[in-house]
Amino acid sequence: MLVKLKDIAEACGVSAATVSRALNGVTDPERKNTAFILRTAKEMGYFPNAAARTLKTSRSNNIGILYEDRMDHEYFSLLLNELRFAAEDRGYDLTFIQRTLHNPEAGDYSDRARRRNLDGVVVVQADFNSADVMRLAAGTIPTVVIDHVYEGCDCVMCDNRAGMEALVREAWQKGHRKIACIHGEDGTVTRERMSGYYKACAELGVRAPADFVRAGHFHDPESCAAVVSSLLQGPETPTCILCPDDFSCLGALKALEEMGLRAARDVSLAGYDGVRMGQMLHPKLTTLRQDAPKAARETMALLLDAIENPEAHRPRQVMVEGELLTGETLGPAADT
Repeated sequence: MLVKLKDIAEACGVSAATVSRALNGVTDPERKNTAFILRTAKEMGYFPNAAARTLKTSRSNNIGILYEDRMDHEYFSLLLNELRFAAEDRGYDLTFIQRTLHNPEAGDYSDRARRRNLDGVVVVQADFNSADVMRLAAGTIPTVVIDHVYEGCDCVMCDNRAGMEALVREAWQKGHRKIACIHGEDGTVTRERMSGYYKACAELGVRAPADFVRAGHFHDPESCAAVVSSLLQGPETPTCILCPDDFSCLGALKALEEMGLRAARDVSLAGYDGVRMGQMLHPKLTTLRQDAPKAARETMALLLDAIENPEAHRPRQVMVEGELLTGETLGPAADT
């Protein structure tokens, strides 16, 4: 049996207009029966007609997700999951936008978002230098970009600069004065982390020779292992190595094992992201945990404000702090 608004209204003893306002999220602090209406509608098995709602409100209640990387990165998986929860709490669905390189004739990201009548888009991970992505960010469809800054566009940034500073200071407090850093691919995240690395080293009086700063790849244990092996065979070797992320740090641990060395005792290591896997290892990783739940909430708050209050909304940049997790891979400097 199809449950209609008037059925819910009769069950709740209110008007159909009151039910409609409650189901569409139009409430005020004094409307005591909103929760009762929502609960009754759910118990009666009411499902809104998505097509009718779109015609009435000019909205689809559907948000696009742009994510160009593989789906096996634990941090991004957590972030996407939190975005889903945050969207569902406000009555929105999520739809992935297909990568343009697989079907160029389908148009760019902006075209695809418009054809699907998406209310807004979250750019989680992409080639931020591509004209396709920049056109989306600068367009008329409400868009929030995570971990990259475009002028005039809503952005949510994890505080990568402060996070890297915290890792350098943690190593310094344990006596390390030879701190190497392996960074990921060029981009806002890498530039912010390297800025934090150099800033902390300068403030603490720690030398940062060029040979101690090496280019690597995010989420790539093999390349991290190769760079670690190279660092430890140079004329001057570090006592602590900061890796691009927790998953890459697995390669660093393997490289130490193959060289007959042990993390923390011989060479200290630190990761980045704070994923659960790294906290279940032995030894447990010292790392900087990014606050994915808060980043998702801030992202959805910005996007929904842009969607629901287009005249009053002004683009903002929001910074989300992380948390240092003291593990077992960063110990006292071996030469102290």
